[in-house]
Amino acid sequence: MVSLLEILPIITSGILVLAILTLLGNKKNQRLQSEYQIYARMIEARMNLENTEAFTKMAKESPFFAERFALVDTPDQFYMLRAYIDLFEFIFRVHKNKMIDDQFWLRWASAAKAMKSIPKFQLVWNKTKTVHAADFAEFIDSM
Repeated sequence: MVSLLEILPIITSGILVLAILTLLGNKKNQRLQSEYQIYARMIEARMNLENTEAFTKMAKESPFFAERFALVDTPDQFYMLRAYIDLFEFIFRVHKNKMIDDQFWLRWASAAKAMKSIPKFQLVWNKTKTVHAADFAEFIDSM
């Protein structure tokens, strides 16, 4: 008969391995959460800066922005549609990293599909999709 003292090192080694794996998994999850928080703040900061009269006035002098503003009725529409696209890409990335519930993801995917039915959204998407990750562009284009 095997005594508890003989198998105790095996049990404690197994618990130690599980604890290390859990720690590593948590560390990766925390890193991803931090990255997502930083990205969300960057999008918010860009929106706050671009949605000013001063920036819009300067941007209208740029052929790059003028071409994009011509796709919609106002610069605000362009900024809003681009913000939606960035939001969808952000949530797409969170979904790919399995950080949101599948039902929550389906709701956002449905919202993206509905937005794609808006002609101005489609115009902005076609003009800007090359700056997005290839897998996200494929996802939106497949809708």
